Parts: sequence; structure tokens; C-alpha cells
Amino acid sequence: MHDREDKEKFSMRKNRAGFLALLLAAGMLTGCGQSKEENALRDLETDAYVTLCDYQNLSVNLEPITVEEKERDLYVMEAYSKFATLENCGITDRAAVDGDTVNIDYVGKKDGVAFDGGTATGAFLVLGSGSYIDGFEEGLMGVRPGETVELDLAFPEGYTNSELAGQAVTFTVTVNYIVELRDAVVAQMGLKDIGTVAELQQYVYDKLYASKELDYNDNLKSAIIKELFAQSTYGELPESILESNKAYVSGIVNSAAEFGLDADSYTNTFFGMDSETYINEYAVELTKQDITLQAIANKEDLNVSDKELKSTLEEYAREAGADSVEKYLGGNSAEEYRNAIMMEKVMDYLIEQVQVNGTNLGS
Repeated sequence: MHDREDKEKFSMRKNRAGFLALLLAAGMLTGCGQSKEENALRDLETDAYVTLCDYQNLSVNLEPITVEEKERDLYVMEAYSKFATLENCGITDRAAVDGDTVNIDYVGKKDGVAFDGGTATGAFLVLGSGSYIDGFEEGLMGVRPGETVELDLAFPEGYTNSELAGQAVTFTVTVNYIVELRDAVVAQMGLKDIGTVAELQQYVYDKLYASKELDYNDNLKSAIIKELFAQSTYGELPESILESNKAYVSGIVNSAAEFGLDADSYTNTFFGMDSETYINEYAVELTKQDITLQAIANKEDLNVSDKELKSTLEEYAREAGADSVEKYLGGNSAEEYRNAIMMEKVMDYLIEQVQVNGTNLGS
């Protein structure tokens, strides 16, 4: 029934595709069970393969991080509604308006017959959130608690349930009460150091912002890599590294059984191309990334020494609870960890240099 559920499924599918593409492009999958062959980038004569652009003066544009009040309130209410009742926070003396959370009962019917998933009792809905199909929330604005309305609506053409997609339906909806956020209810939720509405709102805001900040940082790295590729000049790529990366990407693609798909179905579904094309294209991107970041590491003295590698791997092993670095590495290559640490250092350096929306992040 929820249009929001369809949106989330679609969003998750896009995010999986985008996330894998980002990981491949930014070289962040190293050491996660799909290791590359031994690949000593620090020994590569990078000047033979890439002419670097002016990487200290890159400029990219990104949408700033924003958390809308309605978005925050939706998550606040999802937590709060588990403790909300008519007695402890219900309002019944006015009509519902945009932004209100209402407690409702509803029955959805198609051709006079109730359909699966279209009935609920005591459901909470934030009006204006876009959680339900078009017209549902708008139809409850102006309705007073205790009133029942009939909503003649239609499911969208692309709805996941093919029996309901594009179909006209009628919802009979009763508004039970309007939910008011109250400190006394928040205090009963059992959240550490959160006892007021304002504190709950700030907590949710901070969590949403932190989550979006992770996405922003991934997008920033992706944008920097894209600009490096666009502005640098490449000759013939080193064959050994290219073949290593093909094997690497192929291993990831062929693990698509996790999604119940063969390799071609997986890459066509998520990336719009057959598996061979995808493997070849991303192997090229990975190889360009490898030699570009290594070239910058060479110029800026950002390579990883044996001592630094040993110290870092020992720290990783301790954090993972492994008895030794060897047990921590398993079948993975220490040299690939060296490459990954180098790339992280180079990306941190580039982030300090780059202009984002006209502002230098390092200033």
C-alpha cells in the first residue's frame, strides 16, 4: 500500500549499484575477500602512463548536506509512535493539517473488495511526508478526529504489485487522533540522555546528518576521481595491472549469486551493460585510478613505507581481534593494503586541496 516502500526498494537498488561503482572507481574494496593479485604500484614508472593535471587546483560542485525538517520529523515520529497513545499525547479538538501526524484506521478496496495490504488499524502517518500514494495524505488534511472519509484514488502505473498498478481504488479512512510531541512521552522512551522533544529532534537530526555526510564524502571522492580522469592524459595502460584489475572486478561480479542473478543479469540490472563490458570498463577505471593516485603519491611523498605498513597492519589486526598480522591478512596481499593506505592518504590530501562549490575545504 505504501508508495514509500516502492521508493525505498528502488532507492536501495540504485544505491547498491552506485555504491559498488564508487567502490570500484575509488579502489575501496581491497582486502574484503576479493583481493587483487600482487600489485606493487610503488615500483611503477607512472610517468610512462599518465601526465597529471593540476591536481592541486581541482574544482568540483556538490549538493550541500541538508536535513529537511519534514525528513527529521518523519524519523522522530517513527520512534515516538511506538510509545504514543490517545491518552498520553492525542489531540481530538481540531482538524488535521499538513505536517501533523495522525493515527488512522483504513480499508482499501478495489471493485468493492478489500485487497491484501490495504487494511490497517492504528497506523501512524505524517501528513505531507509522501509516505502513501498520491492523494491519500492530502485527503486527510482538514479531517477532524472521529471523522471518516472516502478517498477515491489510483495506484501509480509503476507500482510493484502488478494487480494494483494503475488501478482505481477506494480507501475508507478514520482519523482517530492527532499526535502531539510531548516531553513526558519522550522521557518514557528509554533513550540515554534524551528526555525532551527538542533533544529527540536534535538526536535524529544529528544521525541523519552523519549518514548524509558519509554519502557526501563518498560523492566528493568520486567527483575528485572523475575530475582527475577528465583532466589528466593517459597513454597505454600497464597490462599487468589492467589484467589484475579485470580478474578483481570479475570476481566481484561473479559473486552476484548473492542477489540470485547470473553475471550478465546482475550487471544489466544494476549497470545497464553486459558483464564483459562492465568488467572491461571498470578494470580500465581502476587501472587509471591506480596509476593516477600513485603518481600523486610519488610527487607529494605520500607513499607507505614498510614501517608504516607494518604498524598499520598490526593496528588493524588488534582491532579485528586477530592473533597476528598473518591471520588478519588471510589470503589477502599486504601489498594491496599498502596500495589502499596510499590511496587513502592521497585522497585525504586532494580533499584538502580541492575547491568545492567555490570553497577550499582545507582552508
